[in-house]
Amino acid sequence: MRRFLYVLFPLLFGLYLGLNELIGRANSHREIEYWKPLVWETTSVVVLVALVPLVVWFERRCRLDAPNRLRTLGVHLAGAVVFSLVHVGGMYGARKLIYLLASEHYDYGNLWLSLAYELQKDVVTYAIILLVIFTMREYRRRREGELLAAELAQSASEARLRQLTAQIDPHFIFNALNAISNRMHEDVEAADRMLSRLADLLRAAYETDDSVFVPLGKELELLRGYLALMAERFRGQLAIELEVEPGLESLEVPRLLIQPIVENALKHGLAGGQGWLRVELRRRTEQLTCAVLDDGTGIREPARFGTGLSNVSRRLELLFPDRHEFQVSPVAAGGTRVWLAFPVTHA
Repeated sequence: MRRFLYVLFPLLFGLYLGLNELIGRANSHREIEYWKPLVWETTSVVVLVALVPLVVWFERRCRLDAPNRLRTLGVHLAGAVVFSLVHVGGMYGARKLIYLLASEHYDYGNLWLSLAYELQKDVVTYAIILLVIFTMREYRRRREGELLAAELAQSASEARLRQLTAQIDPHFIFNALNAISNRMHEDVEAADRMLSRLADLLRAAYETDDSVFVPLGKELELLRGYLALMAERFRGQLAIELEVEPGLESLEVPRLLIQPIVENALKHGLAGGQGWLRVELRRRTEQLTCAVLDDGTGIREPARFGTGLSNVSRRLELLFPDRHEFQVSPVAAGGTRVWLAFPVTHA
């Protein structure tokens, strides 16, 4: 298709120029056979277009952005002269042949004047061709650079996400083991149940491998296991509520995003495991909202994020730039509210 258009365009453009020449001559009352201006302009354009691939090849051999600018300029000035001579020779030969087939004689006029006339036009044409070649190459180069930069940024973001996700796992394990160790001195059977729950949690966590996104149902399985572990650790002291809007289990959410917020609330807001903790998950159009509330010591505004909350905030920025919300605020009656929203899709 491209080759067909490459042939069709010069023919149509040549006919257009020839028609303009014919109209101009008719307007000045210079009578001429209608086909001759069409032949003149068409042969000129066709030969020019046929020479474009040669100019492209020549520019690749002597690039415009070569270090030695003066040498490049001189080479291309010589190239423009050769381009003009070939152009004139090609269209002269084509016109001679067509006139011969029509039993006519083609008179090119004064050779030197004609060469000078065509040269000044061909130099401009040659320069335009070079400019188009250079512009297209620079556009492709910049486009390739932008695509490469985007790929590198994406790779860096994915690597950073995996690093941030990996930071959560040992932090969670160390806290859980510390809780079990503390409980063991008070209630061996409770510590045994906690170890069993921890084993179940680790098994579920490793089933997700290193995936950045998991179904909400899998995330809730981990969260419920963790909450059960903490309820066992602080038996009789900690009240936990988990409210999940029905039908959300198949939504894709970032892996281990909610558990660090709950862990942060237990570590800082509900020190000693005494108090009330509530987790709410709801659907808001194309977003999932999550609120984690406690009635602990509260925070001062503006809130300063620790490792856990900073981790969550950074992951949201990488995954959903300009499409998420993350707020940490004190509750009027005492305590802290962490609220986030981000886009979700079905698994």
